[in-house]
Amino acid sequence: MEQLTFLVNWGQNKETAWSGTNYSLYKALSKYYDVHDINLNGNRLLNAFLSRVLGMDGTSIEYYRRHLLKKKLKDIEGNVFQFSEVLSDNDNRNTFMYVDNTVSYVNYLRTERPDIFEVSAFQNTNSKIFEKREKEQDEYMRSCSGLFTMGHWLREWLISRGFPADRIYTVGGGTNVDINLIDPQPKTHNKILFVGKDFKRKGGFITYEAFKILREQGNNVELFVIGPSESPIDNQVDGYHFIGQIPFIEEAKYYNMCDVFCLPSYFEAYGLVFVEALTFGLPCIGRNCYEMPYFIEEGRTGLLLHDDDPEELASLMQQALESDDLSANVASRHDRYVHEYSWDAVAERIAKVIG
Repeated sequence: MEQLTFLVNWGQNKETAWSGTNYSLYKALSKYYDVHDINLNGNRLLNAFLSRVLGMDGTSIEYYRRHLLKKKLKDIEGNVFQFSEVLSDNDNRNTFMYVDNTVSYVNYLRTERPDIFEVSAFQNTNSKIFEKREKEQDEYMRSCSGLFTMGHWLREWLISRGFPADRIYTVGGGTNVDINLIDPQPKTHNKILFVGKDFKRKGGFITYEAFKILREQGNNVELFVIGPSESPIDNQVDGYHFIGQIPFIEEAKYYNMCDVFCLPSYFEAYGLVFVEALTFGLPCIGRNCYEMPYFIEEGRTGLLLHDDDPEELASLMQQALESDDLSANVASRHDRYVHEYSWDAVAERIAKVIG
């Protein structure tokens, strides 16, 4: 079996780093390669020094450590799989990178869409570090053997910037849903589910405003909110249920109970939560941007918000709650969701490219 060097930041818990993405992909690729992982997490004392004494944020620390690692790992040969631009191609090495976003796109938001940038989760990062890293990342991406993007939107973004289309492959992402947890309950056509820790970025406030409009119109609709550590809503109207942070095995109860999933995110690099909802049989409401139009077949498995308008979103909610066709279409695609968005399927797509 051919060796694949796997450069990864395992963090403090190997199985939960990047919501389990790193470890799940590592296991799935092990079916095709002898995967040799190298942990890039670095010295915890050094990280603490850079953070507490020098005041560096996470992105700045990563940038600094990456330069140290390039020298340490420069003699690695063969095929290399990585999640950031640590190593580049040479005569004895082919490098591949798996990404859900790029520095160039974040910089675009910073300069052209400050309204989105302010809720992007990158708004507190040192801008000078971002500018330096954008140049380095662009140079690497234009010369590596292959770029694997999670989403179609990111591939399109890179091509629009002149990156070689024949070296950019959309391979998707996988979920870790235990299908044994899927047990849909009788539907009541009035329950909406929102799942997201970052309530503002995920469109939580516009979701609540749309829900409130339906309540004021006399609809007996209910909204269940999972993810934030504390309720972001004061003076709540009836029908609002704040669940908070709970393990996924408990989240499954609400996926099975609710009728519609709603997450009109302002910024969403990928959004596997939509696949989780679809796998549980829930029609989805998302925003008409990023990967959401690829997850949601508009008018068939869900609906898309085109303007930042609570009235429009309230109308979409009502349509989705009342539509038996949407639910039936989602249910008919269950097996496809389970297979297409599995880590085994992602690894198979990657292996076809690396060889």
